[in-house]
Amino acid sequence: MDFNISHPFHCSLPVQLRFSDIDTLGHVNNSVYLSLFDLGKSDYFQRAAAERQDWNNVNVVIANININFLHETHFDEPLVVKTQVDHVGNKSFTVVETRTPAPLPQHWRDCFATFEGREM
Repeated sequence: MDFNISHPFHCSLPVQLRFSDIDTLGHVNNSVYLSLFDLGKSDYFQRAAAERQDWNNVNVVIANININFLHETHFDEPLVVKTQVDHVGNKSFTVVETRTPAPLPQHWRDCFATFEGREM
């Protein structure tokens, strides 16, 4: 699969793998990538937020994750999680309490646009 990344990544997080992240074939286990994506998401939100966030009161829910594995990763390889917001829609996030779509607050739009250095 060919990915067309048209914007630079402003958020890169080097990560250290644990021995328990490796499967019997010597590859990073597929389920570990979700944890790595969580690290990248958290790092991105902390860097991109223009104001201090109350992380106990954020109504962001990840509703869908799709992964295309291009090749395996081994324990001894340096690993960096790169994260960016590619598209911001009107109802890109889900409110945790009601599980219904809600408009994306302007604050988040502004944070993403400022961090990415472009209009979103």
